[in-house]
Amino acid sequence: MLFPAFEFFLFFTLVLILNWFLKRWPLVWRLFLLLSGYYFYSTWDNNFLIILFGVSLFNFLSGWTIDKNFLGTRKLVFISSLIANLSVLGLFKYYDFFRVSTETFLNKIGLPPTLPFLEIILPVGLSFYIFRTISYNIDVYLRKIQPTHSVLDFLIYVSFFPQLLSGPIARAGDFLPQLKDGGTKKIENLYENFTLIILGLFKKLVISSYLVANITDDVFAVPENYSSLIILLAVFAYSLVIYFDFSGYTDLAIGFAGLMGFRSPINFNTPYLSLNIQDFWRRWHITLSNWVRDYIYIPLGGNQKGLIRKYLNLMAAMILIGFWHGAATHFIVWGALHGTALVVFHCYVDRKKVNHSLGILIKPANKIKDITSKFLQWFVTFNFVSFAWIFFRSETTESAFNFIQALFASQKNIETFKIYILFVVVIGFLFFLFEKRITRALTIFQEKLPLILWFIFVILITIIVFKLGPETIPNFIYFSF
Repeated sequence: MLFPAFEFFLFFTLVLILNWFLKRWPLVWRLFLLLSGYYFYSTWDNNFLIILFGVSLFNFLSGWTIDKNFLGTRKLVFISSLIANLSVLGLFKYYDFFRVSTETFLNKIGLPPTLPFLEIILPVGLSFYIFRTISYNIDVYLRKIQPTHSVLDFLIYVSFFPQLLSGPIARAGDFLPQLKDGGTKKIENLYENFTLIILGLFKKLVISSYLVANITDDVFAVPENYSSLIILLAVFAYSLVIYFDFSGYTDLAIGFAGLMGFRSPINFNTPYLSLNIQDFWRRWHITLSNWVRDYIYIPLGGNQKGLIRKYLNLMAAMILIGFWHGAATHFIVWGALHGTALVVFHCYVDRKKVNHSLGILIKPANKIKDITSKFLQWFVTFNFVSFAWIFFRSETTESAFNFIQALFASQKNIETFKIYILFVVVIGFLFFLFEKRITRALTIFQEKLPLILWFIFVILITIIVFKLGPETIPNFIYFSF
């Protein structure tokens, strides 16, 4: 059941009404939240529901056991929980990758393959809710949070349907307190939540889906059939596609959760306006970036064990982010590119710090030079990120290099071009540049409308967005991860 689908809106309307009606009975309300999340997940595959429940129950028990520290087994249980969670993720997401890699290696040294072929379907949302459960056990182990004593609350935390499939990756310390005593008794930021839903639908249906159907899928499939100019346009179009697709999902998730009375963490903050690659990762997929920082980068030593160790930690963290996205070398290359860029940026920053400590003065730039410098920083950062998306979008590393070769070596004449594709790309960039202003203006506009006119406005603009979208709605890109 996709967010931008008629059956989901029927489902959510019923859930929303019952959600607020049942709050006077906290236990019934929480049972309803759990059942609604499980029903939503079962619409994808009933078998996935078994995995979701099993993972949830195991991690509730492991968190409780870690806290109780029976017979001094706290550390053992914690390590066992990490191994178990990563094993589930590895089996469903990475088994085939390791099987093929192992078979290739064994064939090279003359040994027969030993791993069986298993037809495994990746449960949608698995990576996201596994990360939620891992963070819960780590926070309990480090005594950052107290474990919940309610198995019901924990099951809701893992299965809360607005955040279940593609995040944001909420932390237990932020989410679980929102279930206490029936949660909040009023909707906060009503109009802002509706704005997020409207804009999320617009991003997904009108911009992302259109560009996928009209340029990116075709060009990435056979780049050699297109001129360098069209291929370059496809690169920038895909930068818009993945941003509007993923941030569109996030807007919908935050908006739906907000209407139910739940606060969600921010996941995007105008990432393509970043002036350097570090700033980009502070603005892009924020909950994943923070997760990797808190649970991988810092435990590896962060920046506390010397410069060389810091650079290695940065590279390791980014390669793991790439590998988290998929068991394929092109994702690892994508992560390694970002890791290399982060290392280069930190080398530059660290050198400036050394120069400053040595008393080497850097002349302050005048206003024009400062503006020019910021523009160049943005230009380099945005183009690097867009170029790196080639490896992310391609099916294989080989196809990514073929795409790059076609980009720089295509001898084709400029083919007949549909000008409205360029128009949508331009509209997409303009929308991105003014997204915060548009969000604010749309929210204020709704606040000023009388209730009946506001209701009509929301219905009409939603219908218009759906009419502008495709007949068949493609899955969100991050459902694959």
